[in-house]
Amino acid sequence: MKNKFLFITLLSCLLIAAGILSTIAMANANTVQVKAEVLNVRSGPGLAFDVTSQVRKNEILNVIDEENKWYKVRLSNGQSGYVASWLVENVDVSASSNSLATVTSDGSLNVRSKPSTNSTILGTLKNGDQITVSTQSNGWTQIQYQGQSAWVNSSFIKMQESATKESSSSLQTVTIRSNGTNIRSGPGRNSKSVEKADAGTVYDIEGVQGDWYQITTASGTKGYVANWVVDVSSSKTKSAPKAKTTSLAEATIVIDPGHGGNDPGAQGQNGTVEKKVTLKTAKAVAKRLEQSGAKVILTRDSDEYISLKERAQKAEKYNADAFISLHFDSVPDANNTSVNGQTTYYYKNKDQSLANSINASLASNLSSKNRGTRSGDFYVLRENTQPSVLLELGYLSSSIDEQQLNSSGFREKVADSIYDGLSNYFK
Repeated sequence: MKNKFLFITLLSCLLIAAGILSTIAMANANTVQVKAEVLNVRSGPGLAFDVTSQVRKNEILNVIDEENKWYKVRLSNGQSGYVASWLVENVDVSASSNSLATVTSDGSLNVRSKPSTNSTILGTLKNGDQITVSTQSNGWTQIQYQGQSAWVNSSFIKMQESATKESSSSLQTVTIRSNGTNIRSGPGRNSKSVEKADAGTVYDIEGVQGDWYQITTASGTKGYVANWVVDVSSSKTKSAPKAKTTSLAEATIVIDPGHGGNDPGAQGQNGTVEKKVTLKTAKAVAKRLEQSGAKVILTRDSDEYISLKERAQKAEKYNADAFISLHFDSVPDANNTSVNGQTTYYYKNKDQSLANSINASLASNLSSKNRGTRSGDFYVLRENTQPSVLLELGYLSSSIDEQQLNSSGFREKVADSIYDGLSNYFK
């Protein structure tokens, strides 16, 4: 019994040590660079969580955890948050203006390969040298040194009070996005609001402190505005352009090509098989959405049978922000070729706004008849835990629709319509 207890104790210690070492390895080794022009930092791993901050293109972030395809990262101001993993790429630390610090050591300060006095010395810094800081942890500061990640003892540096994320020469004006935006007395959420600004108001940037821009209002009041509620321009001669990324860029979308394998679906008079045309359309939609930065999952990418249950479960597995099932309709009477057009179905009332948004875009972009949005009791909608719609994009029993839906131009218009509809839905 005693030997068994010692074995269990030793095993527990080894597991704890392994966990600690793997966590340290992740924090030290995983560095990512922002690919999007503007990337939202959220309070949790998903689109439903609040935006707490923003980072910009080429900024370097340190990954400290991963959950549900989202990275938990440490920001240059020491705070942490979650970013979409598909909007960043793994890189070694490179020269990029994160936080700045000044060396205060009386003698030379060793620059080391790891946060330890036993690690390799890569070089030295002298008193007064400026360094770019990526993160700080346990008495050590990670810096960017000669194009690589390195570490110095935190006791011998002083962080600058106004740590800029971009050089002041590249940040000229900010434009307020929403009415009633708070201008605060200091660079923080707890600072009192000294004024409220309306959407479209433009201010000159006079300084940057952490995630806050210092500005002067029209009344002459000095204040700070958060960088996640404004758009930034590098020119004083024009207003800041609207941020290029949207919430769709952070979303996970499941596209479901109807039928497949031994389930061919409907067939047109000219031989068009539903399972084939839904797959072609789904791939066109996926390509368009991926170009916007969205994470796209296909329930099938070849001619295979996938059960309705598996299709709905895939949306839950990936915690999809939207599930879109693609189909083409048909009427039983082969002689009735007059029924044509597209229809958008939803099952749950909460999904009606998604259906309305996509259907409105289909109506605008497609020349065929739009039959509107309707409630439909389809399994992939009824049993789906995620926001979901089913699109009947035309009638194979209609010679007019059949000819149109076989063209690449039609598929591109469908892809653009779904992209527009999702963009408006997420806004």
